[in-house]
Amino acid sequence: MKSCLPVLALLLAAAGPLAAQQVYTWTDANGVKHFSDAPPPPNTKEAKKVIVRGGITSTEPDVPVKTEEEEAKEGPKMAAAAGYTAEDIKRNCETSQRNLEILQRSKPTAEAEVEVQVDYQEQVGKAQQQIALFCG
Repeated sequence: MKSCLPVLALLLAAAGPLAAQQVYTWTDANGVKHFSDAPPPPNTKEAKKVIVRGGITSTEPDVPVKTEEEEAKEGPKMAAAAGYTAEDIKRNCETSQRNLEILQRSKPTAEAEVEVQVDYQEQVGKAQQQIALFCG
């Protein structure tokens, strides 16, 4: 039975991407229609996301495509809107990054109890959320 577990884990991992796929579609300046699993170029004003799940496609409304730089600025903008000062945002960004570094140095071993590993992953996730909010 133990020899089946790795095979089952591999099958489940491989099935994940099959569950739902996201495809972008847009028309360029020359009128050529494009389909890609990567977002369109930054100079594209609008794109449609097509979600393929179980052979059925659905589209979401046209969404302006944001550059990575625009997405990175959203977190600090949200923090400022929530009442944080620029100094608070900078200090919290630095603190969050240090906390993540400390966590990564104290990563539990594979032999650690499941609860310890789950708690570690939750703490890392929280630190990453804080970094996204305060650092962008």
